[in-house]
Amino acid sequence: MKTAIALVHGHAAKWLQVIIQTLKQFKTDREFDIFVANSWPGHPSIKALTETSLGEGVTVIDCTIRLHSHATGLEQILDYITDKDEYDYMFTGETDCMVCRTGWLDWFHDQIHTSQGRACMAGFFWHEGNNHYNVNSSGTLYRKDMLLKYHKEARNNNEGMFWHPNGNRHDSEEGMDPTIKDLVGCFAETRGIKDPTPIQKEQILAGVPQASWFEPGAWLYYKSLGEYTHVRVPCDHIYKKFGPVTSPEGTYYGGKENPYYIHAWGGTRCYDFLKHPITDGFVSGGAPYWLKREDEICKNFVPEDIRAIMPSLYEEMEFEKKIRENLPSIGVVERLGLVAPR
Repeated sequence: MKTAIALVHGHAAKWLQVIIQTLKQFKTDREFDIFVANSWPGHPSIKALTETSLGEGVTVIDCTIRLHSHATGLEQILDYITDKDEYDYMFTGETDCMVCRTGWLDWFHDQIHTSQGRACMAGFFWHEGNNHYNVNSSGTLYRKDMLLKYHKEARNNNEGMFWHPNGNRHDSEEGMDPTIKDLVGCFAETRGIKDPTPIQKEQILAGVPQASWFEPGAWLYYKSLGEYTHVRVPCDHIYKKFGPVTSPEGTYYGGKENPYYIHAWGGTRCYDFLKHPITDGFVSGGAPYWLKREDEICKNFVPEDIRAIMPSLYEEMEFEKKIRENLPSIGVVERLGLVAPR
């Protein structure tokens, strides 16, 4: 049996090369195939994969249900492998991640297989503030049969109600999305749980402040409470200053000293300027430093002949034009050497 590696790409071309390069570089006993959901079909950044040798053996799926959505991209990969019996697990990741050690996937499988109870997922348990209290889907191994069970339930639910212990909302109300009931599956579901058990209610209240505020994969975690168990893998989740903002330096799966896998955070948000002007001070403040980090990691891990596509690709992406138009902190971008000063 194999594991399906599910990644969702938006526009971070260098990170895309990093995660694919390291997936291929570090071997595992457990067999796997790589699937990339392209959440922005037609955007040139996917060429960092498809027009280089990294694309060999990788299946790219253009998103059609909902664009620019990490959760929906994962669901389209799940749809693709539903009837492919060779896959019994699915590992979900993001493009601003990287594999660091031989045997990394075997380690995730060991976490599930040596756990007590009916474990259905193994990943980083994210518990911060009042918006996070669930297994985060940025680096998580899931049982495929469990995913399909709840995926079918979400797809078959055509109710327009968003349930929450602190108050329900209908999809006809202002601020609610009336298309959710027609689109979502197990990762993108945000309508909550109609009649939660005591443990579901307790944990939803710990991590979801109000109706519809479910992070990707959060509903799946809450829904499976009671029927399955969940493995919180050993992680170091570390914050640092990036210029004027404090944000995660990274989540180090297995510990910072010798991690199996790293989620760097910020690596996709820093490209928001490709889509619209940045008015969020957090993103504007951190983006230059997250872009610089991506550039350095790509140069350290991706062979030069594969990286050679980047200058022409960034020109096609209108990187400099859009970053000057849409990112207020362009002066820092210039100072860090990512574009030439004017």
